[in-house]
Amino acid sequence: MSYFTAASLDEALNVLREAKGKALIIAGATDLFLKGMPSQAVDIASLPELGMIVEEQDYLSVGAAVTHAAAASSPLIMVKAAALAEACAAVGSPQVRNLGTIGGNLVNAAPAADAAVALAALGAKAVLCDIDGRRRVEELGNLYAGYNQSRIDSSREIVLNLIFKTCQFNEGSAFARFASRRALSLPMVNVAARVGLENGVFAEVRLVAAPVKPAPTRLFKTEEALLGKEPNEETRQMVEELASAEVKVRGSLLRCSADYRRHLIGVLAGRVLMAAVRRVQDKEES
Repeated sequence: MSYFTAASLDEALNVLREAKGKALIIAGATDLFLKGMPSQAVDIASLPELGMIVEEQDYLSVGAAVTHAAAASSPLIMVKAAALAEACAAVGSPQVRNLGTIGGNLVNAAPAADAAVALAALGAKAVLCDIDGRRRVEELGNLYAGYNQSRIDSSREIVLNLIFKTCQFNEGSAFARFASRRALSLPMVNVAARVGLENGVFAEVRLVAAPVKPAPTRLFKTEEALLGKEPNEETRQMVEELASAEVKVRGSLLRCSADYRRHLIGVLAGRVLMAAVRRVQDKEES
C-alpha cells in the first residue's frame, strides 16, 4: 500500500482522479484495518478547510476532518449543538477521539455511530465534492446503502463539511447512549433529541434513535405526539412508551435482546428529551 498526504483539496481530488478507483480517502483511519487496505491511501486529515468549525448567521459548519475530541471540546458546539459535543465525547477512547473524525463517522456507515445520531437529530446535511469538482448537499439518511454500507464512494468523492441550524434561544439538544462499558464499546442503543419550545409547549421535536435501521432513525410518530404538549414527567413517561412501541429492532446474543433494546430506546428517549428541555429552560433563567 502507498500512502500520500494531500497538501490541498485539489491535490487530493487529483490523486483520486489519476488513481481511477484504486485510491481511498482516509482521515483518522481508526477503522481502516477493519475495512481492508486500499492500494493507495490519500490522507486529508491535515487540510485546514476540512478542520474548521464556523458559525455563519444561524448555521454551523463542521469540517469533515474535525476530530471527535475537537468537536467535544469546542465552545461553539457545546453551546449551539450540545448533542454533538456529548456524542463525540462518548466515542471510543481518548486515542480514538483524537484521531477519528466527524466525516469518517458518517463514511464508516455504522448504524449506531454516535456523532451521526447526534447530527441527524440536529438536522445536519453533508456537503460532498467529487473528482470532477461537482459539489452536492445530501441528507444524512441518503448516505447509507445498508448496515455498515455507505453510498459515499471514497475513491471518487470527499465529504467536506456538515451544516446545520444552530440551536436558538428557545431550542436545545441532547444525546445519550447505553453500552456495556464506558469506553471502547459499541452502544446497545443511542438516542439524540432536538427540541423547540413556544409558550411552554413543544413546537418542534426531532428524536433520533439507533441502531434501528441502517441509518440513524427518526421517531416520527413519537415526535408528532409531543407537539403542543408541556414538558413534564407525564410527557416523559409517554415518550418512553411511544418510542419503545415505534421501533422495530434486532436482538443479538452477544449484546442484548430486541425487547431490552426497545426498552432502552424508550428510556433514553425520555431522558434526552428532558435534557434538551432543561437546556432551553437554563437559557431562559440566565
